[in-house]
This record gives sequence, C-alpha cells and structure tokens, in this order.
Amino acid sequence: MQSIKSRLTLVSMIVLITFMILTAIVLERTVGQRALVAEEERLQLLIYSLLAAVDRNRAGMSITISANRLFENSLMTRDSGLYAILYNADREQIWRSRSITQELPDIEKIAPGDWQFKTMEYASKPYFRLAFAIQWPDVRDRLQRYDVVIWQDAGDYFEQLDRFRQTLWTWLIVTIALLLVVMYLVMMWSLRPLKQVGLEIKAIEDRQQTGFEHDYPREIAPLTENLNILLSREQCQQQRYRNAMDDLAHSLKTPLAVLSGLSDSESSARVDLEVLREQVDSMNQIVSYQLQKASSAFGAKISKPVDLVQIIARIVSALDKVYREKSVRVETGLPPAIMLRMDESDCLEVIGNLLDNAFKYSRGHVVISASEAATGEIKLTIEDDGEGLEAKEIEQILNRGTRLDQVSEGQGIGLAVVADIVKSYNIGMAFKRSVLGGLGVQLLFQTV
Repeated sequence: MQSIKSRLTLVSMIVLITFMILTAIVLERTVGQRALVAEEERLQLLIYSLLAAVDRNRAGMSITISANRLFENSLMTRDSGLYAILYNADREQIWRSRSITQELPDIEKIAPGDWQFKTMEYASKPYFRLAFAIQWPDVRDRLQRYDVVIWQDAGDYFEQLDRFRQTLWTWLIVTIALLLVVMYLVMMWSLRPLKQVGLEIKAIEDRQQTGFEHDYPREIAPLTENLNILLSREQCQQQRYRNAMDDLAHSLKTPLAVLSGLSDSESSARVDLEVLREQVDSMNQIVSYQLQKASSAFGAKISKPVDLVQIIARIVSALDKVYREKSVRVETGLPPAIMLRMDESDCLEVIGNLLDNAFKYSRGHVVISASEAATGEIKLTIEDDGEGLEAKEIEQILNRGTRLDQVSEGQGIGLAVVADIVKSYNIGMAFKRSVLGGLGVQLLFQTV
C-alpha cells in the first residue's frame, strides 16, 4: 500500500472500530451487571419487609406473615409477576402471597443467614429468585428454620436490557460513522500541505515558478526550505556557468584582437614580444578566473558538515611554513568546534585566501577570533597589523583581475573568487579597518 492516505484511513478505521466495539461490550456488561445487582438489592429489601410482617400462628409453634402489614401491593394482586413463599424446615409452604396462581419449584437447601440469588427460566419465562434462610424462636424459645423466597418476573428487565443494547449499538454505529467522516476530513486537511508540495513541484518542473512559495507547517517547512536552497543554488550554478561563458567570450575579444594585429605585422620587434607575453598572461588570468568561478558551483550540492576550527588550524600551520621568515604571530580566540554545512574545498578556498592575504600583508601579527552574533550565527573575524586599505580600494580588490600590489606574485582573482563562493552560500562578508591598524574581514556563518 503506497498511499499515505490509504494507510492512515485503514489504520484509523481499524483502531476506531476496535476501540468502540470493546467500549460498547464493556459498557453493556457493566450496565447489565449493575442492573442485576440493583434487582437483587430490591428483592432483599422486599424480604426485609416480609420479615417485618412476621407473626406467630395461633398455636405459637410456627410463624406466618400478616397480609395487613405488607406494603407491597403486587404481592396482593393475582398474577402480578411478584411472588413470595415462606417454607418451614420440612420444605412445606406455610405461607404464600395472593399473587401466586401457579406452582413454583422448590429451592435448594441453604444455610441459615445465607442469601441465594438466581436468574432462571420456568414455564418458558425468565425469573429472578432470591431465597433467605432464617431461624425464628417458637413459644418455647426453640429456634425453628424457615426459608423466605421471592420470585420476580424478569421479562421487563430483559426487555429493557435488549432495548438498551439496541440503542447502544445503534448509536455506536452512528458515532463510528461520524468519527470516521471527521477523521477522514481531518486527515485530508492534514495531508493538504503534502498535496500542495506535489503541485508546487509540478509547477517547478513546468517552469511556472522557481521555488516553493507557500507557507508550510513546521514539520514540512524544513523540507521545503532546504529544497528552496537547493533549487536556488542550482539556478545560481546555471547562471554562474552562463555568466562565466559570457564573460570569457567578452574578455577574450581584446587579447585576441591584439594577437591578430601582431600576426599581421611584418616585424616582430621586442616590444611586440612583450605585448604578446602580456596578452597571453591576461588570457591565462581570464581563463583561470572563469574556471575557478564556475567551479565554486560545488556549493550547490549538499555537503556534510565541516569543522571550521580544524580547517583554520591546517591553513595556519601551512602558512607558518610559507612565511617562516616573517615570524608571524597568530593569536586565536576560537571555540573548540564550529560546524558548517559547506563543501570543504570551498571552505579551504575562502579561508585560505583571506588568511594568506593577512599573513602576506601583515607586519607580524594576525588575530583570528569568533563570536556568536545576535541572530545566532557565528561571526569569524581575521585581522592583521598591516597598512590596511581604504574603502575604494576594498571595492576594487573584489573585482576580477584587480591587484593593488604589483610586487607580489598573483593574478588578482583570489578575493573575487572568495566573493563568489560566499555569495553562493549566503555567507555575509564585510571588510573594515582592523583594531591592529591593518585590514579586517568578518564572515557571518550559519552553523549546523
């Protein structure tokens, strides 16, 4: 069964019907037993009233029941359905109510002081029978045994019980049907977000929209949000490749035109060779930059978390060896671990470029620190004690191929690639004047 709706419907029906049937059975038995106990207690009260009407007979050797002292009129009405009999020790009837019009079966022997309540059938009719054995003194104060027996027609009781059962099961079926309808409607309402997800996926496939636009419950929201991030990165990747190819074609026009002009020249002076070398280097920078920028699309894939602290430690260890002659003092203030959802190569590219610039242009002191921002994100700060940059210069270094330092080796594409990578991961990056006097950069990461 592949449908969630079918699974929920089937399980709900089984659970609900089973629960309601068990509840009805327990309720029916409980009500029946309680009604039976009530009948027994009522007959006991009737026996007590008969004992209150006991008198000795004329000889004083036995007892009888005075009809004038009976308060139950049904015992005085013929065939009323309520009957009373008084037996002596010899099982002889010494008194019977006027309601009796037929012979009733004798009772079993019971011990004095005991009660015997039974539901039995006699002459195709159901009866309740309650017997009570007593001992009563005669005129000589000798205890004589007597049995008081009450018979009650139970037809009305079972008819009422049957009506109760019919009403109970009727309302049970109605309740089950109503609850099933309500549960089905609730289930449809609960599964509507999933249906909406399917509709939006279809719209995305048909290119009618670029992502999930509706608000979803908390249980589904992480799924749609992550899918939106994945779709956004995929779109950014496609746009990045498209832009990279456009930029590559546009950027190569000028160097190719210069080379074409040189090839048409009859002389190959030294100055032309220098121009040729310059244009070849320029083309190499352009191609390297565009390829590296396009490769930053790896951020679009779902990566396992990486520990930023370990990556910083690896880069610092490597840079210590590269800039051994400068003896750069690195001061760190980092937590034990900072877990990021980022491709490791991209993280190495970003942090490596920033730390390499800090080591390269510092006078010998670099500070790396991390703190938690008010939004719950991690703010990583890299500062050096170099000469620093002005605001206009900071804008320039983020442009492709721009190098303010013409002495050190490089192609001027490092920070531009960093800018592209952090943009693809929605990482905030800002440059400022360092408290050490040099340049400071802040990165705002979303941790795992």
